Amino acid sequence: MTGGWADYALVDVSDARGVAADPGPVTLEHAGREFRRVGDTGWYMTVCWWAGPGHVVRVRDEPQWHTVRIQVSRGDVSGSGHALRTEADQDLIEEDVNGFLAEAGIPARPRGYVWFLASPPVGSWASLWRVIADNERAIPFRAPAAGETSVAIESAVRRLYNVG
Repeated sequence: MTGGWADYALVDVSDARGVAADPGPVTLEHAGREFRRVGDTGWYMTVCWWAGPGHVVRVRDEPQWHTVRIQVSRGDVSGSGHALRTEADQDLIEEDVNGFLAEAGIPARPRGYVWFLASPPVGSWASLWRVIADNERAIPFRAPAAGETSVAIESAVRRLYNVG
C-alpha cells in the first residue's frame, strides 16, 4: 500500500498533549482538511494503513499524558481509580496493536504517536463504518482472522477514499 508508516505526515500542534490525551472525540485541521483521532487498536490502524498517508496524519504522543483505570483489592476491600500510563502499559498496547497488524500482513506502526484519519472524500464517516461493517459481516467465519478483517477494511477504504 505505502512505503511505510514513516510516509504519514507528522503534524506539529501547539497542544500535542491535549490533542493526544483529551478523553473526548478530537479533531484537528491540517492542510484544509478535518482529521479525527482514531482508537489505539490494530483495527483502527488497519483502516489508517489502507487509507494511506494522503488521508492520515500523526501527532507526537507520550504514555504519561494518559491515564489508565486501575482496580485494587485488599482483603474484603476493593476500589478503583486512575493512574498515569506507564511504559509497561504502553508496551501492552503496542504488542496488541502490532500483533494484529502482523497477523494482517501490515508492518508494525512506530511508537510514540496518536493517529488521525481524514473524513472520506466519498460518503461520510457513517458510510465508512457501515461499509466496513457490511464487509466484515460477509466474512464467513464468526471470529475472522486479522487478515480477513484487513481485506474487508481495505475494500471499504479503497471505495470511499479512492485509493489504489
